[in-house]
Amino acid sequence: MTKFTNTELDIDVEIVELTQRQAVPYWNSLQESNGASGPAQWHAILESAVEGKWFVGKVDPLNYTPAQARWIAEALAVHLLEASQIPNE
Repeated sequence: MTKFTNTELDIDVEIVELTQRQAVPYWNSLQESNGASGPAQWHAILESAVEGKWFVGKVDPLNYTPAQARWIAEALAVHLLEASQIPNE
């Protein structure tokens, strides 16, 4: 499992090992929110991660500050991008 921690923002969340089962609802939800920006975009990313059952434990995206939501949303997006990379042989 992967842990995302930012002591300055008081964030400590853990996500499961991602599979297609988690990735597909995430991408579908992001497509539905296409064009959103700022807090609406961060919320869509966090909600889609909740829908995809990424988080270990209960996470309510509306309880985060805008800075916390942005930080977690960006960290999740980078994590999925990295998890999607095909290694060079």
